[in-house]
Amino acid sequence: MTKNYLEIPEELYNKLSDYAENDQLSIRLENQQILLENPKINHTNKQNLALHYFIVPSLASGIIALLIFLSTNHPQIAFTGSRHLSVASLSIILSTLFGFFGFIWTYLRKSCDLSKSKFKIFRETLTLSVAYTSISFAVQIIFWYIIGKTFSGVTFDPFTAGFLVLVFVGIIFYFLISAALSVTLPNLILLLFTTFIGGIIVSMATNNQKDWWQHNFSFLGTGEATQHWQFNITLIFSALILLTITDFLFAEFSKSSLYNYKFKLIRIFYILIAFLIAFVGIFPAQSWTMPIHNNSAFGLVAVVLIMIIFLKWLVPTISKEFLALSWTALIALILSAVAFMGIHYLSLTVFEIIAFAIAFTWLVMFINSLRGIIQEGNEWQVKLLQK
Repeated sequence: MTKNYLEIPEELYNKLSDYAENDQLSIRLENQQILLENPKINHTNKQNLALHYFIVPSLASGIIALLIFLSTNHPQIAFTGSRHLSVASLSIILSTLFGFFGFIWTYLRKSCDLSKSKFKIFRETLTLSVAYTSISFAVQIIFWYIIGKTFSGVTFDPFTAGFLVLVFVGIIFYFLISAALSVTLPNLILLLFTTFIGGIIVSMATNNQKDWWQHNFSFLGTGEATQHWQFNITLIFSALILLTITDFLFAEFSKSSLYNYKFKLIRIFYILIAFLIAFVGIFPAQSWTMPIHNNSAFGLVAVVLIMIIFLKWLVPTISKEFLALSWTALIALILSAVAFMGIHYLSLTVFEIIAFAIAFTWLVMFINSLRGIIQEGNEWQVKLLQK
């Protein structure tokens, strides 16, 4: 009888031994990947889990909507836009409320990293819940705006309207539960980009009539700006998401043999940058907060410059391509500073946008480079044998 073997390095064998149950491992194929796992672990299908979690909130939202519609004593309920409650308004309100607490509950049940402090878990859970719920809220606003233009004047009886609320809340709740079950570092990076870019664009758009660009970029967060809280909240939550990404990245890095004091220093830099981004939002560019705001903004760029200058020392194994890209970013930052302060070619607004865009993009790309280093450190060559 032919026997098949898998020859693996001793280092990999020692790592797999920590996961084995009585020297047994289960193997499965998923998304063109081969996964070795403890056979005792219950691998509940995420889709079934999300379906299981979303049924009760969806039914509850449908019942609540029906009771509210019946209490209005109106025979017909508007699909969108009305002086009375509509399917759209109740769907947005109930899906946001149920989704927010559902995300928290699901994420806490899924998250079992005992190495994290309770404060970190609380901060991480609350940040992700608010971020994902805010994105779903924004998507719903856009969706219902389009539906309102498409189906203007459409109405339903209270029972049909209540059922429609149930369906729409169920869809959003399913998305949020699936997101809570699938939080990964790449997803968090995408979330950071979505939150930051989306929030900044909305702030720019709402202040277009005030010609904010004639003042400076920080004008968007001052009391003179329209809905200035959007700009400031965007920065604060972007900082919280960056802290969460830092926790995820270095929790994974700490298990690697490559982890040393230099990477601990990089972690400190990222934490400092997150606080500086938050300070830019917490302390607007006005009155007594101006010095803190300016120092935080300049401090952010300064820390990025320091990281780029000492990049080769901090991460000796960094790729030549990323190192070249980093020096290009450094030169671009210096040239933009000279163009603004030296020859006054750039306005303050343009300089701030360029500097912040370069710094923010480089920070995210550096995270991806560090992820690549981790993955390279967790790769082994194996051999298939047949006897």
